[in-house]
Amino acid sequence: MRKPLPKARHLVVQKDASSPGVGQPKVYTFRANDADFDRYNDRLSVQGWRLDAYAANPVVLYMHDDGSGGLFGASRTDVLPIGKGRAYVQGDALLVDIEFDQDDEFARRVEAKVEKGILNAVSVRYRMLRYHENERGGYDCDEQELLEISVVTIPGNQRAVRLKKHSDERAALIRDIADAVVKALGRKPRKMRKAATPAAPPSLSESDTHALAAHTARALLQHLQEKA
Repeated sequence: MRKPLPKARHLVVQKDASSPGVGQPKVYTFRANDADFDRYNDRLSVQGWRLDAYAANPVVLYMHDDGSGGLFGASRTDVLPIGKGRAYVQGDALLVDIEFDQDDEFARRVEAKVEKGILNAVSVRYRMLRYHENERGGYDCDEQELLEISVVTIPGNQRAVRLKKHSDERAALIRDIADAVVKALGRKPRKMRKAATPAAPPSLSESDTHALAAHTARALLQHLQEKA
């Protein structure tokens, strides 16, 4: 029986921050892992992730620095988590939603670089629970426990950049359509016919208009996902 083996792997951002509601912080979604070979010749089963322990202590660090120097410690003197995460399996990937600590200046600096696209990568630290060597000299892991997630400077998943570009285009399309719906619903008719005027439809409040636009955008996004 092999002993649990701690490892860390770097991956890159999958999609930009979602639009927050009023008074809500931004949440950034990252692709944290998939089941293909990484640059270290390891493969991790997506369905093999054990996430209960992380859900109970969902810390997000910077460069794996937990106060002991980390795997790639940045030599900070104020080592604290920079945010919290929500890790979950969706389709063929492990995803994580990250919310940065708005009361921490360093965390806000990291978030600003994520927002600008200067920092795009995250890394997962995990324990390999059931694993064996594969044909490339790495490990195929059938079960692993997620320990923590870090924002890092250098990614380790060569496939995620393409996913980010595709997601950016899709998000931009959704925003454009939502804006167009809002404008269209708020526009008055160009001219009225001289014939008997039909009863005017009930007017929409600003909040109803935005709600309808959001619903339209969500419906289109679902349609695009089904066609992908």
